[in-house]
Amino acid sequence: MLIYNVTINIDESVHQDWLHWMKTIHIPDVMNTGCFKENRICKVLSTQEDEVGHTYAIQ
Repeated sequence: MLIYNVTINIDESVHQDWLHWMKTIHIPDVMNTGCFKENRICKVLSTQEDEVGHTYAIQ
């Protein structure tokens, strides 16, 4: 099994729009290629106090 992972940090100002786009448009488009069996959106937790935005690992 291979895991395709993309990790991204999203600015707070576009966070909700980006997450909606990922769930309703981008991930369905990728899944429709037939190249993947399943998907996950994982929120990455940080211990760094100065980190801004939201970090996700998309698999």
